[in-house]
Amino acid sequence: MNVQFFTVKQQPGGHVMKFGVQLYNFREVLKSDFRAGLKEIAKLGFDGVEFAIDFGGIAPEELAALLKELHLECAGTMFFKDALLDKDNIAYSYAKALNSPSVSYGDFCDFTAEWKNIVDYSRKIADIAAAHGTVSAYHNHWLEFEKVDGVPALCLISEKNDPEKFFFEPDVCWITRGGLDPVEFINRYSKRIRQVHLKDSTQLDDVKQTAELGTGLVNIAGSFAAAAAAGAQWVIYEQDETVDPFVSAEKSLKYLKSL
Repeated sequence: MNVQFFTVKQQPGGHVMKFGVQLYNFREVLKSDFRAGLKEIAKLGFDGVEFAIDFGGIAPEELAALLKELHLECAGTMFFKDALLDKDNIAYSYAKALNSPSVSYGDFCDFTAEWKNIVDYSRKIADIAAAHGTVSAYHNHWLEFEKVDGVPALCLISEKNDPEKFFFEPDVCWITRGGLDPVEFINRYSKRIRQVHLKDSTQLDDVKQTAELGTGLVNIAGSFAAAAAAGAQWVIYEQDETVDPFVSAEKSLKYLKSL
């Protein structure tokens, strides 16, 4: 693999959008040796990586130094919501040390029944994150788009939150599976988006059928353009299932560079 740093894409108007990769793609690689795996991932040429709960047991400042050594930035930090509800949780130390653009979280539940509860705890997370100098970002799956009186539950949750504190980290594949247009979603919430998950799929109702970017059913090119127009800092490639995560990542990064 050839190392190609600085894959940032300058958009019209001078806005620069960076290319990140979600480390969940490489969970089996990182499980055996986190540091060695991260070094191999760095060779792919993405601008940064997004952590998904697992930080390899490495202390925040030490991990920040490792990223610097590898010429990688932090594209995001994802946590369980209970961690973010604890104002003293180490999650916030990781976010600060790594200069994460946000702390993100999600949920799996009956959103038509639980949306008011989610409003309550998401407000708390937003306030705690703000006190730590960052913003919280809700990372969607597809269940959030179940409707309450004709309105997607996630839209109701958004309306009941402070737009200055409650951000989104939209996953365009799951938005599509939920029955919405990811381009319209990004456009609607453009001022509340710092990162966009770009995920493709050849069969939307099967989570195991995720695919390299540009080879599936999701409007990746349109979502990319919408993210750029929204002023997003990062587009983050995620592919839950691969035969070889490195080969898939190379193909997806090549596609991103072509847009």
